[in-house]
Amino acid sequence: MSEGRSFHGSPRTSGRRERRVTAIVGVLLIGFIGIAIAKPWGSPAEPAPSARIPVADVTPPAASLQASTPSVPGLAPSAPVGPLPVAFTSPRSPASASASATWTGLDWRRLAPDDPLSLVTSIVPWRRGFIAVGRIAAPPSTPVWTSADGTRWDALPFNTASTFWPGHAVLGIAELATGLVALTETVEYCSEPCPLTYELPIVSWTSQDGRTWTPRLLPPEWLAEPSGQPPLFAVGPAGLVVASRGPAARLASSPDGSHWHLLPAEGFPAQFALTDLHGTEAGYVAVGRWITTDGRSQVASLWSGDGRQWPQVPTILSTTPGVGPDVGPAVASLVVGRDGMVAIGRGVTAPDITRWWSSTDGRRWAAMPTFTPLGPTTCNEGCGILPYGTLIGDGHRMVAVRGGTDAGVWTSMDSLAWTRLPPAGDPPAEQATRPVLLPGGVLVTDGTTAWFGAAQAP
Repeated sequence: MSEGRSFHGSPRTSGRRERRVTAIVGVLLIGFIGIAIAKPWGSPAEPAPSARIPVADVTPPAASLQASTPSVPGLAPSAPVGPLPVAFTSPRSPASASASATWTGLDWRRLAPDDPLSLVTSIVPWRRGFIAVGRIAAPPSTPVWTSADGTRWDALPFNTASTFWPGHAVLGIAELATGLVALTETVEYCSEPCPLTYELPIVSWTSQDGRTWTPRLLPPEWLAEPSGQPPLFAVGPAGLVVASRGPAARLASSPDGSHWHLLPAEGFPAQFALTDLHGTEAGYVAVGRWITTDGRSQVASLWSGDGRQWPQVPTILSTTPGVGPDVGPAVASLVVGRDGMVAIGRGVTAPDITRWWSSTDGRRWAAMPTFTPLGPTTCNEGCGILPYGTLIGDGHRMVAVRGGTDAGVWTSMDSLAWTRLPPAGDPPAEQATRPVLLPGGVLVTDGTTAWFGAAQAP
């Protein structure tokens, strides 16, 4: 099983949230004059000139006529932009960055506090290389790097005629047959009250090389998540499907990032709360929380061949009898490999209880009561039922990581057969449970210190 590459680092659940950006008096970073909205949804360079921003072609649900909205004069996001993250290199063996490469070991090293590699939160492999997205406290809050070989990473400048606006945060990036697609939203950097604010829509960006991006406006009512809640991205046979999280999740699909289709509000069953979404060659799988008529929660999954039509009755992921108390596991996420996936559920009333289920197709699931290959935590008291380590996947390879005195790394393509890799170097601490899978290794952090395990290949 393979899937389109995406970072899903969210079309709204309900209502309408204002996206506001500050216009600093006397400092105009990017000007846009006479922006015309024709449809209902639509190395350093010189700052962008005044321009008309194209609007994404949008098909609203159950609508054949195209409504128009008034012109929206305003400014492109203006924000105080600090020094951009610099280029960096990540060590790897020449063969380890290939998705098909067999890893034979990991060589761990502790990263320096100022190493830009520690800022990376996600990687998007695509046919022309890799896109990395990071997270920092100052603008731009989501720095972007590009790499042709997975070794040298060049920072993408913001506030140019052909790159992301400085007041925008990257919500997600995905690869389609037509190229790369990114969604951004405006973020607010000033202290209240801001001197001047504008409401601006979400922006869909397209790119052929990862360095030059073209914006298209999307209507703000399509997104209703609080800031910091990125949408879920899934690439499958019908293209890109983007969805909000939680009950009454909203979905939109696009084959190219320029033409969008908003799905009806009742696309998912009313009792289903979405928590993760992934695409495969055959279709799309959604996992989340099924709320029963008596108020209980169960982990559930839905399958769709086109990302638009979803069944009204889910598949319930059953727990293993006799393995700990039944606390109604509900919140689920997906870790996906080439030939299988793992759903991770956590208890509602007892969040220190975790469950795992495996599937080779996203439709039939089997419980994994012993958290293969990590096993349960060895803590004897007050630790709950938890895996002894953490799990990460990139749509091709799944990697299980455990730090501490019993450090270990395992790889799998299907969640059924695992290979343990011999460790070397300075392994991460046991508390390092936030992993990112890179082309040539694994990045983990405990929130303060980061480690990188460079993959060795034949």
